[in-house]
Amino acid sequence: MAKASKRPMTLVLMSGEADRIHMALMMGATAAAVGRPVTFFFSKNAIRFLQVDGWAKLASVSGQTGPEMDEALMAKGIADSTVLLDGLGALDARFIVCETALREHDIDTAVLVSRPAVEISGLVDILEKGAGGDWLTF
Repeated sequence: MAKASKRPMTLVLMSGEADRIHMALMMGATAAAVGRPVTFFFSKNAIRFLQVDGWAKLASVSGQTGPEMDEALMAKGIADSTVLLDGLGALDARFIVCETALREHDIDTAVLVSRPAVEISGLVDILEKGAGGDWLTF
């Protein structure tokens, strides 16, 4: 008997708050670790995370920068953004940046990170590939 395929999980990130992005990475890493296909769709202010040094420019609700938040999390034994991104890369999670959001924020694709690999696409792509799965918005 063939094993049933696992439903995809699509995480839509719109907020530029470091806490929300970290939680989305944790949720996606957990889903990918149990074999679910995971897609992150970065739009609105969240696309700044995918810029080179973008994490350093984002802040948590409490005012910590992304790197400061990572340091505090690691001190407590909680995976930081780097560990989560490495794991997600190894688990073949997709990272998509919204083409429209790039135009909205005047961001050139040359300033996007190369690891994880970032695809540029739009809503049609994620709607098709995420059909029948779970959707979370951060």
